[in-house]
Amino acid sequence: MKVENLELPRVEGEARLELFWKDGIIEDAKVCIASVRGIERVLVGRHYMDALVITPRVCGICGHAHLIASVKAIEDALGIKPTEKARLVRNITQSLEVLQNHVKWFYLFMMPDFILLEERLRGLYEPFKGERWHSAIRIASRITMGIALFSGQWPHSSYAIPGGITSEPSVKELTSLRQILLELKHFFLSYVVGMEEAEFVKCLKEGSWRKLNGDAGLFLELCHREGLLTLGSSYNRLISGGGLYAPCGYFMKKVVHGRLKVDQIEELNAPSYSGAKPVRYRGMPFETGPLARQLMSGNLMVKSMHREFRDSFAVRVLARVLEVWSIAEAIELWIERLKEVLHEKSTSLGRFPSKATGIGYGIVEAARGTLIHRISVRNGNIQDYAIITPSQWNLGPRCENFLGVAEKAMVGLKSKLHAQMVLRSFDLCSVCTTH
Repeated sequence: MKVENLELPRVEGEARLELFWKDGIIEDAKVCIASVRGIERVLVGRHYMDALVITPRVCGICGHAHLIASVKAIEDALGIKPTEKARLVRNITQSLEVLQNHVKWFYLFMMPDFILLEERLRGLYEPFKGERWHSAIRIASRITMGIALFSGQWPHSSYAIPGGITSEPSVKELTSLRQILLELKHFFLSYVVGMEEAEFVKCLKEGSWRKLNGDAGLFLELCHREGLLTLGSSYNRLISGGGLYAPCGYFMKKVVHGRLKVDQIEELNAPSYSGAKPVRYRGMPFETGPLARQLMSGNLMVKSMHREFRDSFAVRVLARVLEVWSIAEAIELWIERLKEVLHEKSTSLGRFPSKATGIGYGIVEAARGTLIHRISVRNGNIQDYAIITPSQWNLGPRCENFLGVAEKAMVGLKSKLHAQMVLRSFDLCSVCTTH
């Protein structure tokens, strides 16, 4: 058996892929993420409000999701409810973070791989030089400006507090955000799917994924040529904690809507080759992220493709790409509702309880999937803090009974490039995996 070690480029953080070959086929794969930073241990003994500043530093890409998960956990522990105004603003900013992530991931992380297969694509997707590469950077920057309109800065925003938010958005900010969304939708229709809006919406309603044009259509054409429509499938078990635009639930042979049962989520000990801990739901590995959310929300295009190719590489990627539209549509609805409640207070609390005691959970849908924060507070101080990230679900290592989700997806492949592409389809983030 041949063993090959690959240092992975174009990932968030550092990761190594260990491939075990037999007769030209990958017989086993290990995702090795060595660093352990111990953010949870840093929080123990501090005042619960410190979590709102420290947890966003878990990641520079999805730090806002960590902030929202943290504030929701604190509110759950203290029995506090935010105002509707604050809840809407949080939804908007968290969703904007997901949008900028997806745009950058597709154009900066995924499409450059295809240059190795098609030299003619260099002018579009070559890092730092490609036409579409630059377009993606520009629109992603505009989206992050939208986050900053409400949260003051991005990354590492700390504007969410128990009971609400610290900002006071006005019609001016909402108007600016509308303009950003118009630019995003123009980018999506012109470049990502290459269609007029009416034509794209018609295809969505019909589930006609084969009619996609633009960069998404090119991606599917390349996948067909490389056999990637069927490759990269894992356990075909998917889970979503609910939030943003999609209800909570899971897929295991069929879609089942229902609240995530946190008492059935188990974090196991990490094996020697990884600093990450595997996560299991009801004793089994589940994939989380856009594919799960799109199935839960009933996207007919994704459902049609998933029915044919299961949780393959191509389905996983297309679900994340199409989620850009789903989220943009949801934000527009939240803006309309926010206009009606702008007169509300930004927070439901006058003062924060200094000697609070309780246990709380914050479950949110981050860019890469279901993120869970659990806090235990006693007399105002953190007794215990636990974080389960989406990347633990997807990139976490094997346990006694199962390979990790991403590890399973690479078994049976015949190309190391395909293996790297399949791994990147999970939107690899090592810093979240070993927080």
